[in-house]
Amino acid sequence: MIGRGTSKGSSSADGSQSWRELAGSPRKRVNSPQARKRRQVKLLKLLTAVLLLAGLSALVYWLITVVQSREEPIQLSTPSRAVEQLIFDTDGVLPDRWLGTVIRLKQGTTMMEVDIHAMKQALENEPQVISASVERVFPSSLKISIKERQPVLRMAVQGRDGQTEQRIVARDGTIYTGVGYARSALASLPYLQPHQRSDGSIRPLRGMERVAELLAVARQQQPEFYRSWQVISLEHYSGNPSLFGEVIEVRTRAGLRIIFAAATDFGLQLDRLQVIREHVRARGNPAMERIDLSLRGSAAVQFRNGRISSF
Repeated sequence: MIGRGTSKGSSSADGSQSWRELAGSPRKRVNSPQARKRRQVKLLKLLTAVLLLAGLSALVYWLITVVQSREEPIQLSTPSRAVEQLIFDTDGVLPDRWLGTVIRLKQGTTMMEVDIHAMKQALENEPQVISASVERVFPSSLKISIKERQPVLRMAVQGRDGQTEQRIVARDGTIYTGVGYARSALASLPYLQPHQRSDGSIRPLRGMERVAELLAVARQQQPEFYRSWQVISLEHYSGNPSLFGEVIEVRTRAGLRIIFAAATDFGLQLDRLQVIREHVRARGNPAMERIDLSLRGSAAVQFRNGRISSF
């Protein structure tokens, strides 16, 4: 039966089924933990994609740069001028002309063609040279610096022609000819008499640092008396001061022989020598033949008249 009063499909405007409610209100953003997690995952994926794209772009740019740089020529050496000047410096006496006998450069040799290591070795092969340095000073100079051995004694040797020749003895025992020394400087050096074997050969000069120390202390403490020293004999000195009985003998121009213990303080021995000389001078200065300072706690003096005294 068809009812009366209302049309089919209509509803009251006051009821819960109004058209506004049926159309629906604006949707609210869901803020549940699951929703937040989904949004974070999406953002992370987007950031990862951006970073990968940036990395790929940087890689492509680097590859392009490398390829372009390989195509350009690389300058491996600087333009080199010819050597025009040698700057020579030494702490000793070697003259400029000596350098020309060791170092020979062809005209037009460029700075980079010079083998500075071979040049350094050639300089250090010279007996008078302890060490050498060679540097390039651009644009066109070589700087050569030399450290020389210092002479402490001289030797008389027989040359190839049978003539007596003079040699220099350095602090480390090196024997060399010597270039550039003033005659007066060499004349002030005592002669060295090395130990000779029974066959006449010379024992290698070992322990010369100790001998040089004796000379230096004597030159400082008693300079006037030191100037009278003429010969240093190593006949009883093997080069090892710690061995028993090792002595260094000094002979003066007046013929006096002075025996120093190689292992004992040279300053103390020279002090005792000074006391002996003053004592003898105060008693008429009789001629002394030998002073032995190597005895423990005392010294023995032998006079030319045969008398022996202890001090």
